[in-house]
Amino acid sequence: MNFIFELDKRNYIKRRESFDLEYKQSFQGGDNLIKYAKSLVGMANNKGGQIIFGIQDSPHTPIGISTKKWIEIDPRKIDRIIREYFSQEIEWSQQILEFDGKEFGQLAVFESENKPIICSKNKDNLLREGAIYYRYRAETKEIEFAELKNLLDKEKEKEKLMWMQHIQKIAQIGPNNVSLFDTYKGEISVGNGKILLDKSIVDKLNFIQKGKFVESEEEGLPTLRLVGDIEGLVDPSIVVESDKLYPLLAKDIKDRLNLNPHDLQCIIWKLEIKGDKRYHTEIRLGEKSNPIHKYSEALVPVINRLLKKGDFLRNCKSDYSKFQKEQQKLKKKK
Repeated sequence: MNFIFELDKRNYIKRRESFDLEYKQSFQGGDNLIKYAKSLVGMANNKGGQIIFGIQDSPHTPIGISTKKWIEIDPRKIDRIIREYFSQEIEWSQQILEFDGKEFGQLAVFESENKPIICSKNKDNLLREGAIYYRYRAETKEIEFAELKNLLDKEKEKEKLMWMQHIQKIAQIGPNNVSLFDTYKGEISVGNGKILLDKSIVDKLNFIQKGKFVESEEEGLPTLRLVGDIEGLVDPSIVVESDKLYPLLAKDIKDRLNLNPHDLQCIIWKLEIKGDKRYHTEIRLGEKSNPIHKYSEALVPVINRLLKKGDFLRNCKSDYSKFQKEQQKLKKKK
């Protein structure tokens, strides 16, 4: 998640605190970690966001932080706080940013895929059991009715879309080629048979997701790892090749939509297509080889529909150009 240090003539940061941005002058331990976790959860319940450390309170000027204290903090400590006090984990990251010869801390969090995240435990006057924390403009507090209703309505709509996507995938792959993993009963349905997982494994099952910390069994959540080739579960003859799900190269999309390579690059960047399993996958022919980017047929009508909006392509190109210039500035400063 990028943060741009854009200053005015007085060297004040132009961007103000908002629903996705919070400034802290310094990084502190103790109960402050709970406050940071609360802010991250509030942002995850909204659209995601970031906390930037090393910004003077008033006025907002970049002063930097002591990286020693920042480096010494164990990310697993914050992760444990989130697991202890909230109903589910969130996808977050910690890193150091550099600007004008100074270093800054960043805690960034993505929008949660499953909302709302609920506080599961009281903590002094900091957290209340059953509360849903939500990031408003420049503050994190318990969610109000309008935002809660909107959040729940969106979750209902997302569930409908998820059902539609599952049905579309089944139609694309073919009902006979689909195997289902029931994490509730611990059953993998393969054809007319079932493979059962022991309940003791299912109860402790924790999937590894991008952005999560994987700890040892003594310190963290137990993780089921499948290593190597799995034989005998699914007939290899019914496995759908990636070329069938993602048949298009960038050149194919460019030709179909009558775009030049740069225009398509700007659009794919703007829409954050790479990494979105609905539209994109990577194929590597070797460990050291560059990835080959493949795209699904579903991406073409999406881009085509957006191109009909007169300013869409122009905005994509403009935003991508600004992004590249900022990246070049950062490289020069390093």
